[in-house]
Amino acid sequence: MGDDGLIANVLVTDDARELLAAERIPVREAHEALAGDPELRERLDTERATFLRDPAFQGVIASRLPGHRPADLRLAAAFAVVFGYHLLLVRAWPNLPWGFAVFGVAAYLAVLAIACRIGYRWIAPLRRLFRRVGTLPVEDLWRVYAVERIVWPALVRFVEAKRTPPDSTQFTYRAVDGLHAESPTATPVITGAGERLRTAVARSATGAIALAGHRGVGKTTAIRFVADGVLGDPDRPPLAVIASAPARYDARDFVLYLHALLCKEVITRTHGTGRPRRWATFARLVAPVRRRERAAQLVRSLLAHLVAIAVPVLLGAWAWGRPPLRFVTDPPPLFTGLTGWRIAVLVLAALVALVVVVDLAASVWRTARGLRPARRADPRLRELRAVAGQQLRRIRFLQTYTTGWSGKLTLPLKGEAGWTRSTQSAEQQLSYPEVVDEFRAFAEYAAGVLRAAHVTDRLVIAIDELDKIAEPEKAQELINDIKGVFDVPGCLFLVSVSDDAIVSFERRGIPARDAFDSAFSEMVRLDNFTPDDTRAWISRRVPGLPEQFVCLCHCLSGGLPRDLRRTVVELLDLPAGQPLSAVVELLVRRELDRKAHAFTGAARTVEPSPERSSLIADLVRIPAVRGPGELRALAARITSGEGLAALRAQAAAYLLFSATILEVFTDDLTRDRLYGVPGGEPQLLALARQQMAFDPRVSMDLLASVRAARGLAVE
Repeated sequence: MGDDGLIANVLVTDDARELLAAERIPVREAHEALAGDPELRERLDTERATFLRDPAFQGVIASRLPGHRPADLRLAAAFAVVFGYHLLLVRAWPNLPWGFAVFGVAAYLAVLAIACRIGYRWIAPLRRLFRRVGTLPVEDLWRVYAVERIVWPALVRFVEAKRTPPDSTQFTYRAVDGLHAESPTATPVITGAGERLRTAVARSATGAIALAGHRGVGKTTAIRFVADGVLGDPDRPPLAVIASAPARYDARDFVLYLHALLCKEVITRTHGTGRPRRWATFARLVAPVRRRERAAQLVRSLLAHLVAIAVPVLLGAWAWGRPPLRFVTDPPPLFTGLTGWRIAVLVLAALVALVVVVDLAASVWRTARGLRPARRADPRLRELRAVAGQQLRRIRFLQTYTTGWSGKLTLPLKGEAGWTRSTQSAEQQLSYPEVVDEFRAFAEYAAGVLRAAHVTDRLVIAIDELDKIAEPEKAQELINDIKGVFDVPGCLFLVSVSDDAIVSFERRGIPARDAFDSAFSEMVRLDNFTPDDTRAWISRRVPGLPEQFVCLCHCLSGGLPRDLRRTVVELLDLPAGQPLSAVVELLVRRELDRKAHAFTGAARTVEPSPERSSLIADLVRIPAVRGPGELRALAARITSGEGLAALRAQAAAYLLFSATILEVFTDDLTRDRLYGVPGGEPQLLALARQQMAFDPRVSMDLLASVRAARGLAVE
C-alpha cells in the first residue's frame, strides 16, 4: 500500500471525519494537503526503510500481534443448543409423523447453521492469528504504525493550522484531550524559543547550553523534548541523562551522581532489547508479580483442560455402561453399536479435543516466540555495557579483596614448618580531579562507541532545577566547580539557570565575568507564551473554545505555561453554557480570594505597626468587594496608605488588574473589539500580569495605558 493508501485509510475513519466535519474542512482538501506534504512523504519513506531494522520497533511489532482468546461462552451456548436439539430429535424420531419429521429435520439444519455461524465468529480471530503469524505481517504492522504515529499526527497538525476559534461569548467547547497530563503521542507546541533551542542543539555536538527563564516557563519540558528527540531527530533520540541539581551542593558527589546515571542509561540502551528507558528497573519490580500471575494462569488453564476432558469421559462411561476408570484404561469399541447418545458424546469429545489442541498449540507457539534467541548484540556495545557495569560498581562501593593460603609440613622427629600469607587491598577514595577525569573518559568513550554502533549521535546530560538553589552564589559555585566536564567530545550539556544568569551571559566581553559567562557556549532564553502560542496550546487540548475565553486564559496566566494549564483546568471546572461575564466574575473572584489570603499572610510577617494594621484591614476586605468600581477604589485606598510600600504596590496592582479584566471581558465583546483597539491589545494585559512578579509599578503603568486606550476610567 502506497502513501496515498495510508492517507486514505486515515481519512475514512470516523475520528478523522468527525475532526474534519467539526472544522468544516472537506475530506478532499485534507487528502490533497497531506499528499502534497513533502515532509510527510519523506518521513514515510525513511521510516518504512528502517522500520524493522530499529530495535525500538520490536515492541510495536509484538504488541500488534493478537493474543489467544479463551473459549467464548457463545461457542458453549451454540454447542448446547445443537446438542440438546439433537437429543430431542433422536429420542422423538421413532414416533414422529412424516410431516413433523420433515419439519424437525429442517429446524435441525437451521439450528445447525446458526450454531456454525456463532462458532465461526469465535474461530475467525484465531484463524487470523495463525494467518498473520504464519505470513510475517510486516506490511500490516507497518501500516498500523504509519497510520497511528505518522499520518494521524500530520492530519491533526493540518487541522490545527486551519482551525480558528469561534467568535462567541458563550462558554462552550467540543472536547478535552491531554489537559491534565501530556500524551506521549501528542504534538507539542514548539514556540520561537523552542525553535532556537532546536537550532542550538543541532549545531552543538559538544559543550554546554544554558536554558534561562523564570519558573514555570517550561525549562523542564524543553529538556524532556530534547531528550526524547522532539527538538532534534525523533528517529534517533540522544542517549539522555536528566539530573536535578542538589539543594545542598557538593561538586564531587554530584559528578559521581552524574557518572552513575550515565552508566545506568548506557546499560539500558545497550541491552539489545530495544526496550524503553528504565525498563530494567521496572522489570525487576514487576518480576515477582508476573511470576505469580503466570503460575496462576497456568493452574487455571490446567484445571480448565482437566474439566473439559473429564466431561466427555464421564458421559462416555455412562453411554457405554462402564465405570469411568475402566472406560479410560480399557476403552470399548467406540464406533460399533452407535446410538443417538453415543454419537452425541463422540461429537462432544471431538469438539473438546479440538479446543484443547488449539489452546495447547497457541501456548507452544507463544512459548517458542518468547524463547527465540535475540539478535546478537554488537561486540562494541557488549564491551561498553560491561565497562558501564564495572564503573557503576566502582562508584557505589569500595572493593575489598582478600586472598591467602597457608600450608603445614610435618617433618620427621615431629618437626613442623608453616607459612601463611594474607593480602588485603582497598581502593582509596578518589580525589575530585580524579572523579572528573574518570567521568570525562567514560563519557567520551561511551559517546564514541554509541556513535560508531549507530545507536545515537550524541549524549545529552541535562542538569535541571539549578535555578531553585536558594542562594545564587551557590549555583554559580556549582557551575564553576563542574564546568570541567562540559567539554567532553560528543557530549552536550543542558543546564537550566535563572534569569540573572542570562544577564551575566549577555555581559560577556566586558571585564566583569562570572561562572555563567565562562561555562556556557550558548544560552537560550525561554519566554512566556505569545497569544498565538496560547491559542495553539489550548486548541489542541480544548478544541472549540471561543476566542474570547482563549484570550481570557492568556491574560489571567500572563502567558506562563504552568499557570496557563492551571487557569484552563479551573475554567473547565465551571459549567458550560454560561456567558463570558459570569465566567470572568467566577474566575476573578476565586483568584481574588486566594490573593487576599496571600497578601494578608505576607503582611502578618512584618513587625506590628499601625501601618501594618491599616493594610491588613484593607486586605481582608478584598473577598467582600463587588464590581470593578469598588476594586479600583480599594486599589487607590491601598496605594495611598503609609508604609509597606512594596506589598501595597503588589496588592493595588492586582486589584487594578482584576478590575480591568472584568471591564474588558464583557458579554458584548467581539473579536474585533478585543483585538482592534490600538494601545489596548490583550497582550498588554498579559504583560501587566507578568510584571507583577518583578515591578508592580510597571504593571500599573501598563494597566493605565490599556484603560486609557479602551476608554475606561483611569484613577
